[in-house]
Amino acid sequence: MENRLEGLAKTIDEIVWSHWSALGAYVVEEPCRGSVIDPEALLVGTCVWGRDDARIFDEAMDWTIVNHGLLKPWRLKRVSRAFGPETQRILGAVLEYAANDVGENLFPGVIGEAREALVGMETEELFRREKGRYVRGRKQPDKIFLKWKLLKGSPRIRRHSGQPDLGNPANLMLRLRDYYGGGTRADVMTYLFTNEGGSSRGIAAKIKYQQGSVYGVLEDLVSAGIAHKRGGRGHAYYWIDRENMAASLGLGRKRPVFFVWSDVFRAFDMVISDWRKHRDAYENEFLSAERARDLMVGIVPMLRNAGEPLLRLPAPDTGRLKGEEHKEALIAFLDSVMKILRSYTID
Repeated sequence: MENRLEGLAKTIDEIVWSHWSALGAYVVEEPCRGSVIDPEALLVGTCVWGRDDARIFDEAMDWTIVNHGLLKPWRLKRVSRAFGPETQRILGAVLEYAANDVGENLFPGVIGEAREALVGMETEELFRREKGRYVRGRKQPDKIFLKWKLLKGSPRIRRHSGQPDLGNPANLMLRLRDYYGGGTRADVMTYLFTNEGGSSRGIAAKIKYQQGSVYGVLEDLVSAGIAHKRGGRGHAYYWIDRENMAASLGLGRKRPVFFVWSDVFRAFDMVISDWRKHRDAYENEFLSAERARDLMVGIVPMLRNAGEPLLRLPAPDTGRLKGEEHKEALIAFLDSVMKILRSYTID
């Protein structure tokens, strides 16, 4: 199990690299082209997965300093809440460092909420591979990160990051934000361009917005003749003529696939973090089955609902599984999810 979970973590790391490459970070990896990149979810996800990769963490910080104006602060707040206090703390440190570097009061609301996560937390190394180096005085921690009770050396900020290539289909969300502005409409249109349609509640859950704001945008689009609707209030289904709209905006025929990357990053983190914290339990047949069963209850629907290609995957039938079959079913399901994600990002 250890090798398979570490393999999954390595693939997530490769996906993160490909996304940052597409956004313009100073990396040599091939950029993602097949799935929509969510910049807020990517930054929050890097606060999780970057703890195993110091280089991508610093390159993400470099990109944030150069391109901070492309990020939606309140959306960073909504996405990071789902990951919990530990991730919010890391995000707060990243954003405060960026604000200090730029010399502007950036992301005050996100930083303020993240600071509440510090209550009761102990100081620890940010990167897992550096355990003990700061305690023994072999390295000096950065002062800003230390304020967030995180031991990390000074970030390597070279300002080599470029801007996202808006001609890359994966940057559809940013391209539409450039076209429609920074409000809700751009991200709603991103979803409608890449999916057959949906309800206001369903779309809001996928793009991490409040339902009321999504509903207002959808109704405005219907009134303008841009979107179509069937059903009444609370049960309405909305869609657009994707071919005609794409042609009118010069987007071409090839559209990327929409994945809810915040949920993808969080689901894999839930599994791998649980395994890292409870390795002994996973060596016990009864305890490992119990943990795997409990995890499947939460992550299987989360991942199946994170994108249309994933919805086709069969869900493990936990009622028919016994003992270590739960653990095997969990890993097999995650393997299937990862094969699909790879096919749209790094393959």
